[in-house]
Amino acid sequence: MINEYGDIYSESFDLRSIKNKKELMHTELRSFPVAGAVLLHIFTLGFFSLIYYGLAHSKLPKIRQDDFSAGRAIGFRFIPFYNLYWLFVFWLRLVDRLNLQLRLRGFRAEVPKSLILTNRILGLIPYLNFVTLPILSPICIGFVQSGINKIVAAKK
Repeated sequence: MINEYGDIYSESFDLRSIKNKKELMHTELRSFPVAGAVLLHIFTLGFFSLIYYGLAHSKLPKIRQDDFSAGRAIGFRFIPFYNLYWLFVFWLRLVDRLNLQLRLRGFRAEVPKSLILTNRILGLIPYLNFVTLPILSPICIGFVQSGINKIVAAKK
């Protein structure tokens, strides 16, 4: 765990101040077709995304003390009422961690945090969620999986 870097997930954080970049770049992520991830998200009504991207939390290095593993990421989604809060934490932290991995590899942060946040907010609004979720959620899943695929491709 790295504590001395402050808010390392911030876009304004200077990555040149990191001494052990190689250690922070170690991931166990695997490539998966973007279209496949989107279709599985749609056909399983989001359960695929919950499990697959929940497991991705354990495949990324724990950089901050409050980075969590797959068990916590997935398990907290099943706690009534708390899951409404955890829905935001789950996805926004995944985006932060993926964007950091992209930046460490010399890419710009490509997973739009504002789009993911908008999707999560609109998903909580009754009646509006039936219109936005079938359109916006697959787009968000596509961005997340595309970011993962770029990280995996950069490892080779």
